[in-house]
Amino acid sequence: MWQAKLYGAGDLRFEQAPLDTTNLAPGELFVETDVSALSTGTDLGNFQGGSTYVPGAPDYPRWVGYSNAGIVRAVGSGVKSVAAGDRVFTTRPHLSAFRAPESAVWAKIPAEVPSDQASLAYIANLGLQALHKASFRPGEDVAVVGLGVIGLCTVAIARALGAANVYAIVNAPQRVEAALKAGATEARNSDHVWMADHRDQLADVVVLTANTWAAYLDALNLVRTCGRVAILGFPGRGEPAPDFNPLAPEWIYRKQLALFGAGLAPTSPAPAHEVRFNLNRSIGLLFDLLRQKRLDFGPIISHRFPAHKMIDAYRLAAERDKRLNAAVFDWSPYHGQH
Repeated sequence: MWQAKLYGAGDLRFEQAPLDTTNLAPGELFVETDVSALSTGTDLGNFQGGSTYVPGAPDYPRWVGYSNAGIVRAVGSGVKSVAAGDRVFTTRPHLSAFRAPESAVWAKIPAEVPSDQASLAYIANLGLQALHKASFRPGEDVAVVGLGVIGLCTVAIARALGAANVYAIVNAPQRVEAALKAGATEARNSDHVWMADHRDQLADVVVLTANTWAAYLDALNLVRTCGRVAILGFPGRGEPAPDFNPLAPEWIYRKQLALFGAGLAPTSPAPAHEVRFNLNRSIGLLFDLLRQKRLDFGPIISHRFPAHKMIDAYRLAAERDKRLNAAVFDWSPYHGQH
């Protein structure tokens, strides 16, 4: 099989490794990747040398990628939830094929959902978890600060779940059109005049996906009094300590804001009456919305690459090329190469 492996900052290699596809163990699957997706947050940070920025992350050399739509080719004895020919979503990395336990499957992909859109499921799930964490309710106004792939998916999900208005706060004019196509009611560059006009009144819930301190301040200023801010980004990543108090009384006491770290979904297999939206059911919800055409990630995908050219996508992301919204990698030419 073929895989992408990161040996250090910028040193992404496409290389072959052996994979025995015979004699599957009980409860094991053999899957060929159809499409995998680039995360311009975590994946890009790894590519740029921040492999251990997230606590518990592996050091180099390391795998990359975690949003994988594949096709089951064979199953071991005792596998009940999927069969050969099913398409499945896993958080396996960028590689052409793999063996995995049945428990690695987070959801079956419905026939109506294209693999390229399905490959964004985990990335999109981060936005869904942010909305859940902030106790979003239909009819509320949502603002999304930071319009990379996670932010654009969050815009689309908020509209699909019944937000009255979704405001996209962008840092480049190229992202305005992408945000509107994703479903934003209004998309604005974070210029000072517009921000000042909407201070303290824009949204009930703000989802922050950007990493800068400036974006953090935008989020706190735009949310309404007693509003909620779900933080998916890493405020201050790669920047010096701020020259302001991130928990100043003007936000915590005067505005009575609630700030939430967001992104994790429970992986417990507990029944729905105990854990309503674990990772399986969250991704299942996204697939249901895609199947019903209430959600569409197609306009968010700006770049499609053959898998062996994926380093071109990483370089575009590292250059902060604002034409890059979401990038997906096609592995179909490598099917059968084990």
